[in-house]
Amino acid sequence: MFLSNYHSHCNFCDGRSSMEEFVHFAIAKGLKRYGFSSHAPLPFDTFWNMRADDLPEYKAEFRRFKEKYAGQIELFLGLEMDYIHGVFEVQDVFYPVDDLDYLIGSVHYLDRLPDGSFMSIDGSFDKFNHGLQTGYDGDVWALVHRFFEASRAMVAKGGFQIVGHMDKIALNASKCPEFSIRDPHYLNLVGDLLMLIKEKGMIVEINTKSLVVKGFTYPDIQFFPLLKELDIPVVVNSDCHYPTNILEGFVPAYQALKAAGITSVHQLINGSWQPAEWEGKRQFALA
Repeated sequence: MFLSNYHSHCNFCDGRSSMEEFVHFAIAKGLKRYGFSSHAPLPFDTFWNMRADDLPEYKAEFRRFKEKYAGQIELFLGLEMDYIHGVFEVQDVFYPVDDLDYLIGSVHYLDRLPDGSFMSIDGSFDKFNHGLQTGYDGDVWALVHRFFEASRAMVAKGGFQIVGHMDKIALNASKCPEFSIRDPHYLNLVGDLLMLIKEKGMIVEINTKSLVVKGFTYPDIQFFPLLKELDIPVVVNSDCHYPTNILEGFVPAYQALKAAGITSVHQLINGSWQPAEWEGKRQFALA
């Protein structure tokens, strides 16, 4: 039995199903705790962020299901907050977040491109490469540096509990021949960010969204031993947008955590984040 998934997106943002459908699947999959973390409103419209006008309904709908399914599963409400360097950060929120259970801090956008849009490290490689060529002169390492500069600034500013998909730029960057996720320079960039996360007492998300189909966790599996060495708390999340993906990648991710010596994940219990051994961990014995 898996303990939790705190990173999910329903149809209040770019998720593909209702809150209640996600709850049904979470219960069916045996999760003890489940959290909603829609993309938080920004001061401009995107196709994936929630609109600020919908936030009261998001909260009301959650409260209804929390009460309806009490005793079957413990539900939590959060937001995934975008950090856009020099444009928007948690401290700039123009809506109430004090009544939420947790916040995830993530970097999706970087600098403005010549066409006025923001460089997005997410999405298709074609769009990524367009931004790389027009905004960074095709220098993937300059872009990677900028991503980690923004990530360090986000962590330094704080205001959230969980660092979301902390090296997601590697997914698209790895399609550029000049870049390697094994490059010592990249290892140092990730290591520096992890040291800062440790200093700030934050939780690192093990994001399994891309593991089964694309072979990536965020952070990459190679960094799990460093998480163990630094004693950084972790949560395992699937960042699901479809109910069927609630546990996507969980088994190999938990196997890799166990191989690195990590046998507990942090859980939100009585209002605070606490380490908990996952149940049935013997099922993850490596072949």
